Amino acid sequence: VQVPAGQSPPSPEVAGAAACSQLLGPRFRVDPRRLRRRGLFHFEERDATHGAAVALGERYSEHQLVLRLNPEEEAAHGFEPQATETFEPMGWFAPGEIPYDMMPEDDKVWYERVLFGDQRLRGTFAFEGTRLVEHALEEVTPEEGLCDLDKDCVSASSSYPERSDVNSAQPALLLHNPGCSKSRALHEALTSRGVHVVERHYLEDPLTLSELETLAARLSVAAAPSSTVSAAKDLCRDEELASSSSEEMVLEALALRPELLQRPVLIRGRRAAFGRPQPEDAMRIL
Repeated sequence: VQVPAGQSPPSPEVAGAAACSQLLGPRFRVDPRRLRRRGLFHFEERDATHGAAVALGERYSEHQLVLRLNPEEEAAHGFEPQATETFEPMGWFAPGEIPYDMMPEDDKVWYERVLFGDQRLRGTFAFEGTRLVEHALEEVTPEEGLCDLDKDCVSASSSYPERSDVNSAQPALLLHNPGCSKSRALHEALTSRGVHVVERHYLEDPLTLSELETLAARLSVAAAPSSTVSAAKDLCRDEELASSSSEEMVLEALALRPELLQRPVLIRGRRAAFGRPQPEDAMRIL
């Protein structure tokens, strides 16, 4: 994405939605809140004269995002891909029919793992011209994710003064609604114990779909072994929606309507917990 000087680049979701909207035409608007991060790849072009190096630089990164359409959307829109200034679509292809011989060589390494295996991947690719000469790829766990859920805690940890008390060793992220009494009570309990708390006001700064996926995975990690309730559905305050919808649909609804998010939620490292029924219940992950 080319960004004018002095401006911040858009999020991968916003940039991806714009690209999808161009390809799918004006009849269907792609909402960036519905995109899921499934790949973060770093590229090196060792031939400085090659077109990719000239256009993008000898080193650049790409996010790979997935948009899942429901049957009603497919039936209503048809989705014939549109040509753009930089892309000439060849059509839709089923598994096993993707024309890799007409595509960049890295695509064969990761496409099917992302599109049909729903894996989250992180990797590096080195090219000499159009030839892939080296690559490394690893699968990322759902609780780690490829999102920025931890960015505020990482920033706070690096800038926070050294302290001797154990509770300041790693900041905790509180998904906070100041208008909620339980959320305020948990915040007070954390600060009284000397826990370094980073607040995220999720109504003003909603979680992306990828962040919600990661959050649900971290809730599952910290859940009691006897728990049979879906962490994704537990995140939703609308019991009717949670009971009648798939986990995928619930998380997408939460991305579009953050007011439905159950609160408060505390996150520390790769674990998360609800501050319910008592606010202090979330502190078991500390």
